[in-house]
Formats: sequence, structure tokens, C-alpha cells
Amino acid sequence: MQRHEFASVIPALRREYEVLDAYLDAINAAHWLGPTYCPEWTVQKTVSHLGSGAELHLRTLKENLEGAEPTSAEARQRIWDYFDSLAPEPLQAQFRARMDAFLGYLEGLPAEQRERTVRFFAGEAPIAEYAQYRLSELALHSWDIRVALDPTARLLPTTARALWPHVLDNLNRRASAAAKAELDGAVYDFEVLTPARQQFALAVRDGAVQVHEGAAPAALASLRLPAEAFTRLYSGRLPLEQAEAAGEVGISGDRAAALRLNALFPGF
Repeated sequence: MQRHEFASVIPALRREYEVLDAYLDAINAAHWLGPTYCPEWTVQKTVSHLGSGAELHLRTLKENLEGAEPTSAEARQRIWDYFDSLAPEPLQAQFRARMDAFLGYLEGLPAEQRERTVRFFAGEAPIAEYAQYRLSELALHSWDIRVALDPTARLLPTTARALWPHVLDNLNRRASAAAKAELDGAVYDFEVLTPARQQFALAVRDGAVQVHEGAAPAALASLRLPAEAFTRLYSGRLPLEQAEAAGEVGISGDRAAALRLNALFPGF
């Protein structure tokens, strides 16, 4: 698989949207005010965040591809405030409208436009790579919502495959600075099904998380898990002790050292 594929990322975004929208259709008013995996965010707050995010991501695309006027800090705040002001029914309608506009814009891009780059908060990247940031946000928050009522909820297989290059690219960025200092010198072996088997070593050295192909001879611990579970691990959504007990993750070697990976990746 190439590192960033427009042909896999955009359909994965649409599928995540469709699954979440159908889920929101099925829940009642009390559930909208109920918790998600992020304790401080209700379902309503999370959907507000996703709706405003779709609007802002579309604006970023138009700024880069069409030369549209940049969105000011004041305009961003107005968008956030607007979505936060909506009750569940109009909120879902506006979430749909913004997601349909965002996805329609991406899906309608001619082939020659799809290779262009976008400047955004993380730097500059091809459109497909930029879209992976949106896929990550949508997929993880959709899981946050769904898992509150269904403990067996998982990230979608299309998402896990399309996000895998993004996950590897962002391990150091998402790791805790304090934990990196505490775990300096630690090395872990991973065997991940992506769905193909992939083996790599994760090393914490000089304040950075590094990834190297193949097994490491001096690894503290080895972990075996699907790419879907690894994505939840690096995003702070896979308590390893529980995942091991449930058979989602296999751990060998220094188990206590392996469990410290939850501190390395505290979540976002």
C-alpha cells in the first residue's frame, strides 16, 4: 500500500460518516446528552466538534485550491459557537450538510487537483495525507460515541487500513513528552496485522519515538495486535491490561514495561 492513497482515504471518510449518521439516527434524546469515551464531552458536544470541523476543513481546502480568503480567528469562533448552540435535531442536520459538502468537494476534484498540496496546522501535505487527519478525527470521535453504548465497538476496517500510514507518521507527535523522558532507551517489538503482517520496533530515544523495520534484539516486550487496536493504542483508547485480558493484544516479555505504553500515548 502506498503511504497516502486518495482512492482509499476518501471512501473511508464517507463510510465513517455514513456509520456515524446512522448511529445518530438510532439514539434517543437522552443519549445525545450522555457521555462518550472522552468523559468531558457529551455526544452532542462531539457532533458539534465534528460538524464545525467539516466546515473548517472545507474552508482550508478552498483556501489552498481556489485562493479563497483565509478564515480568521473570529470566523472560526463564530462557527464553533454556532454549532455549540444547536439542539440535537438541527445539529445532526447541520453535521450532515457540512459533511456532504466536504466529501462532495473532495470526491468532485479532478485528477490533476488531487495531487496538489495543502497548508494546514500540521504543515504542508498532499490532499490525501491532509484528508487522513480528518479521517482520524472523525473515526476516533465516532468510536468515542459508539463505544459508550456498545463496549464491543471497533474502528471500521476501511478506516484502519487507510489510516495506517498516518498512524506511523504521528507516533512521535502524539507521544507524551514526560513519558518519552521517563522511558528513554526503551524498545518494544510489535507485530501488527494491517491486514498483512508487519513487524517493527518502536524505540524511545533522545526525547523521540522512532520506528524501525524488523525485530529489535533487546526489546523489553513484544506486542501482537491488529492495526485497528494499535490505532486505538496510540490515540489513548486501548487500556492494555483490559485488552490483554480480552484477547485483543498478546504481550510477551516485560509485561509491566509494555503496560507503560499507555502512559506514552495518553490520548487526544
